[in-house]
Amino acid sequence: MRAISWCVIAGLTLAGCGVSPDAVDSRAPVTDGQEVTQQACPPGTASRVKVITPSGTGPVIISGRASGDEQLVSAQGKLFFAAALSNGPTVLWRTDGTPAGTSPVKVFFSGVQSPLELYGLVAVGNQIFFQIDTPGFGQELWVSDGTEPGTRLVKDLTPGPASTFLTHVNAVNGRLVFIREVQSQFEVWRSDGTAAGTVKVATLPQGSQLSYASLKVGNALHLFLSSASQGTSLWRTDGTTAGTSLVKKLDADAIHIDRLGHAGNLGLFLVDDGPNHEVWKTDGTPAGTVRLESFGRPVSLLGALGSFVYVATDDAATNQFRVERVSLSGGGKTFITGLPNRYASDPDATPYLQRTTASGGKLYFTVAISSLGPAPRDVELWVTDGTATGTRLLHHPLSLGDEYISPLFATGAGPVLFAGSVDGAYVEPWFTQGTPGTTGLLADIGPGSYGSNPDGFARLGSRVLFFAGDDTGDYQLWSAPASFSCPPGPVAPK
Repeated sequence: MRAISWCVIAGLTLAGCGVSPDAVDSRAPVTDGQEVTQQACPPGTASRVKVITPSGTGPVIISGRASGDEQLVSAQGKLFFAAALSNGPTVLWRTDGTPAGTSPVKVFFSGVQSPLELYGLVAVGNQIFFQIDTPGFGQELWVSDGTEPGTRLVKDLTPGPASTFLTHVNAVNGRLVFIREVQSQFEVWRSDGTAAGTVKVATLPQGSQLSYASLKVGNALHLFLSSASQGTSLWRTDGTTAGTSLVKKLDADAIHIDRLGHAGNLGLFLVDDGPNHEVWKTDGTPAGTVRLESFGRPVSLLGALGSFVYVATDDAATNQFRVERVSLSGGGKTFITGLPNRYASDPDATPYLQRTTASGGKLYFTVAISSLGPAPRDVELWVTDGTATGTRLLHHPLSLGDEYISPLFATGAGPVLFAGSVDGAYVEPWFTQGTPGTTGLLADIGPGSYGSNPDGFARLGSRVLFFAGDDTGDYQLWSAPASFSCPPGPVAPK
């Protein structure tokens, strides 16, 4: 059987598992996820939409996969994506989820033996913005209306072949808002997709460093700036000069901002201030930007349910995660439960959070256990409803790669999709409905003993589209129902 090229490119590192659990807190969660009959969907539940990488033209590079950006972006009732062939063109695609409705929008040829880099797809109304490095213009901002004639350069911000580097690119108030760095100065820009409508609206304070983190709250994009002399501050912009301003000074020192989230119309963020790890909320106003609680140990944000924020804190004494909650109305932390770490006796086996999502009044999250190498030794899928008895292990292991982390996608129709396995290898699309008994294999896509490493899940109507490595030897576009039920059945190793 021939090896598939994407598996070689991914360079995944796998690690084994199997150590007995250590003792845990008396308010322990349910951990019987592997002791019940799981579900296995029949063949055909997921199906290939179209071959986007013809035989012999790969391996393919899907835009956004390596960076963690969205891979399938919604506009005009369709999904848009970009794929670059290693020795060929870079193609902007559109799909309606059918073979006939999946077609190239524009093909970019590099003229050399390497593809052009297209990334950062963002939908604004019926337009798709992206950045691509092309001969003659360098890396610049482009836009598409979904047609080949309507796909064009927006503006050569840095004239000639030199490149322009844009960050924090978001849709705000029906326009594209982004940050441009010019000679260590950060500028706020907006664009309506035309050269004349692409303008600078503000310059952020000189000498400041801009955090990679940004947060959309209400009708504005929120940014974190810091400097040794001015400390760390929260700023906002709605894409106008008048609407770009300081919200609040967060600290007198330059501090690290981490793990962003939302609780309804509020933004959430974590502040790492030396020995203190703080949970903050903001509604975009000075009075509404407040610290909710402070912990004397590292904190990871799980999400919000009702009037509470849930976090996982590191317990150095037990080498485990503690699930705790903080009130949105004024702090006050409450311990919920501890998450057992079956490798807790090993000081190199520390837990860390990979991904989170919310569905059906519950929070789903994946916890990895570190090893001496770059790959985790185990990755577990957990769910919580905010109570100890409602916090339980659903499945393990998920992907054990150091470069490929399992996605965690709520379909909006019940199931939550992820990349799971039985023994740590041969990763395939799995699903859960919130209990171990309603967790199982969605599809066995990879050929023979190979896994498909699914990624890029996105909802389109009643279907979910994603990319998976299949019997063609490369990543192709696949589809599955957003809502489904599958019978109980064994899920055996390949």
